Amino acid sequence: MEQNGYTEESYEAWRDNALEEVGIPDMELPGMDELVEKKLLLGVLADAMDSLLPEERELAMKVFGEEMSVYEYARVKGGNRRTLDFRKNKVMEKLRHFFRERGFDV
Repeated sequence: MEQNGYTEESYEAWRDNALEEVGIPDMELPGMDELVEKKLLLGVLADAMDSLLPEERELAMKVFGEEMSVYEYARVKGGNRRTLDFRKNKVMEKLRHFFRERGFDV
C-alpha cells in the first residue's frame, strides 16, 4: 500500500469518511469503563434471569429475548394465549422488582 502512496492515516481518513457517507457512524472501540459497565449489567441480567422459575425463564427468553409473540409461544407450547400473556406480565413485574431493588430505574 505504501508503494502506491497510501499511508495508514490516509486509509483511516478514507474509511471514516466513506462509512459516514453511506450512513454508518464512526465506530470507535469502546473504552474500558464502557466494557466494565456492560459486564456488570450483563451480570445483573444473569442474576435476574436466575431468580425466575424455569418456566418463567423460558417464557422470558422466548418472548423478550427471541421476540416471539405470546400467541406463537402459546401455539408452540399448547397453552392458552391469555394465560401465557398473564404470566408474561407477572414475569415482567418480577424482573422490574428485581432491578428496582438493585437501584436500576425501569
